[in-house]
Amino acid sequence: MKVMVVDDNINDREIMFELLNAQGYQVTCASNGVEALDKIRKLKPDLVISDIMMPQVDGLGLCRELKRNRETINIPVIIYSSSFTDAQDEKLVLEVGAVAYFRKPLEIAIFLKKIKDIINQYRTGKIAQPMPGILDEKEYLSLYSQRLMKKLEDKVIELENSNKKLEVALSELKTIDRLKDNILANVTHELRTPLTHALGYVELAISETDDAKRKEFSRRCRDALLRENEVIAHLIEAAYAEKGLLKPVKERIHVGNMTNETIKALWPNAQARSIHVSSEIEDNLYAKGDTNQIKHVLENLLDNAIKFNVNGGKVEILAKREDGMVKLCVTDTGIGIPEEKMGKLFEKMYQVDSETTRKFGGIGLGLSIVKYIIEAHGGRIWAKSLPGEGSKFCFTIPLQEET
Repeated sequence: MKVMVVDDNINDREIMFELLNAQGYQVTCASNGVEALDKIRKLKPDLVISDIMMPQVDGLGLCRELKRNRETINIPVIIYSSSFTDAQDEKLVLEVGAVAYFRKPLEIAIFLKKIKDIINQYRTGKIAQPMPGILDEKEYLSLYSQRLMKKLEDKVIELENSNKKLEVALSELKTIDRLKDNILANVTHELRTPLTHALGYVELAISETDDAKRKEFSRRCRDALLRENEVIAHLIEAAYAEKGLLKPVKERIHVGNMTNETIKALWPNAQARSIHVSSEIEDNLYAKGDTNQIKHVLENLLDNAIKFNVNGGKVEILAKREDGMVKLCVTDTGIGIPEEKMGKLFEKMYQVDSETTRKFGGIGLGLSIVKYIIEAHGGRIWAKSLPGEGSKFCFTIPLQEET
């Protein structure tokens, strides 16, 4: 059985050739309607398969020419297209004399079955060939021009949307590039600063003869190295989270004890700025999760609530049962977060104050790690904030019922 494939796209022609050839058909190809008409008159194929959009004579014009000629009127024509894809397009295709229409991308199994059925039915006379002239020339040109205009309008809209997307993408790339520079500078700054301090205090301690001063310098050196260690730990945690290796070990967590321990650990930070920290924890409240990881989450939120607060401000921690989960919220009276920044709070390496000259330290990994931990526990985390009024961060983790 002989099949003619007509398509101006060489890749589509080659794919169609290999596909049909593998089914045992004798396949001939053409790149446009003019070439196809010449080959069809010579070869008399059993079936013509054609794309619509082609130079010189397109698929619809080819089909009309075949149906006007007595020698080719009985050759069935299948039309396919990636541009003419709505119901009105299909109606026009069938009215010019095609026996079937397919939208690209093709569903191969259905397409091959249809080819086989059409060839068999035409050979056995089970299908009557559509008569030519269903549409006269004027009517055809009018309908075809309407369909082309519709495609042109759709393409213009598509291009406009693409341009808008490109503009947004370009703006985002520029933003990402700026953030990358800030991130590199921030990471360098956050790693170098405590190390520089530690080295300075070591030098002072070495040359100091007064025991009290030497101990003070040593203490300050230790504090600087602890800050350095915290930055490195965040970088390692981020790398583990990125690879999905920060897996929680589920155990029973006493929420009250964990909260009290966290407040105690950060109490010196709050006391240094006269910030009052209070908590209200529901009695006998237990969560199910990794104690160290959840404590890390609470420490991060409490540390931020203190860091971004005002001198003499307040921080309140509330925890209770809610919908089968433990809900824990940290509320502060701090500087707040602009509305346009809220959507990116939990993104990796994001900081509300991202410039290298920012007032507050950090490399922007804390909240992204917090989000990863909470979601790994099957919970969620969210935030509300108003500039100048403070912020409220809440998260949920699974409730552990008392035994």
